[in-house]
Amino acid sequence: MQKIRWAIVGTGYIANRFAAGMCQVEDAQLAAVVSRRAETGQAFADAFAAEAVFTDFAEMLRLAKPDVVYLGIPNDLHYGYIHQALDSGANVLCEKPMVDTVAQMDEVFAKAEKKGLFLMEGMWTRCFPAVRKVREWIRGGRIGDVLTVNVSFDIRPDYDDWQTWKAGIAHTGGALRDVGIYSLGVASLAFPGAPRNVYSAMHSNGEVDDVCRLLLDYGNGRTAFAGGAFNQVSDHVARIVGTRGSIEFGPEFWNPSAAVLRADGTEERFESPFAATGFQFEIMAVQDALRAGALECADFTRAESRTIAQIIETVRKGWGIVYAADEAR
Repeated sequence: MQKIRWAIVGTGYIANRFAAGMCQVEDAQLAAVVSRRAETGQAFADAFAAEAVFTDFAEMLRLAKPDVVYLGIPNDLHYGYIHQALDSGANVLCEKPMVDTVAQMDEVFAKAEKKGLFLMEGMWTRCFPAVRKVREWIRGGRIGDVLTVNVSFDIRPDYDDWQTWKAGIAHTGGALRDVGIYSLGVASLAFPGAPRNVYSAMHSNGEVDDVCRLLLDYGNGRTAFAGGAFNQVSDHVARIVGTRGSIEFGPEFWNPSAAVLRADGTEERFESPFAATGFQFEIMAVQDALRAGALECADFTRAESRTIAQIIETVRKGWGIVYAADEAR
C-alpha cells in the first residue's frame, strides 16, 4: 500500500506526541517537519525519522508536496496556515480549536469544499476505539434515551513547564478553548445538534478564562454539565446517563482506554489499551478518509466542529472575552 505523506508543523509538546503516534502507523510517512529554528527541526526529524526539515512553511509546501499537513502550533496561527495549505492543494488536520471565530471556520471549510480537499479539526478523542464503542452503544439504544452528561477536563499545570500561551489572550487561549472543548465534544457525542440554551460561569485570570462551567440545555430536561479548568484537578471520567442505563469512559476521557456500560442490571466492559500516545487512531482515521475520497471524517464532522465553535464563541463573548479576529470583523 502506498504511504500517505505527512508534514508536521510545529515541534512542541503536542507535535511530539502526534509524531510518536505516527510511528505506530505503518502506512504513514513523515515527509517533512516545519520549525521556526533549524536545529529544533533537525532534532525532531532525527527523533521521528522525518525526511526533510524546513523553517519556511510555504517552501515546505512547494518542495515537499505533502498529502496532508498537521498543524500543531498556537491557536492564532491556525487560520493563516490552513489557507496556505489549502491553496497549495494539501489536505489539513488542524489542532483544536481550529480557528478563532465561526466566520473563520465557515471560510476555511468553504475553501476546502471548493477545492475538494479534506479539512478536519483535531478532536482526536473521537477516533479512540473506546469512544467509537460508546457511540455504538448510544446509537444502538443500549442506555435508552440520553438524559444527562457530566464531564470536565480540569488540570493544574506547572506554569514553569507548560505552554503558558494557552492561558493568555495573545494566542487566543483560555480554558474553554483548550480543555473545555473536549468536554463539549462529549456533549455533542451524546446530544447531536445544538443546545437550546447555554448557561455558564467562569473565573478570569485577567486575560481569559482559567475556569469554565457550562450547563447545556437540549430541551425536555436533557442536559450536559461540561467544564474545563487550569487551576484544579478533577475526576476525568465522562459519564452519560440514559433512561435505561449509563456509560462511563476514561480514565482520561479525552484519550480513553476503557468504557463501561451499565444497563438493565448488567455490566459490559470494553477494554482497549494502546501503545504510544494514541494519536495513531486519529492518523489512521484521516488516512482512511483520504483513501475513500472523503472530505471529512465520520468520527468528527464539520457540522459538529461548527456547533461546538458556535457555543464557544457565544459563551466567551458573553464573558467579554474578545480576540483580534473578532475585532477585525
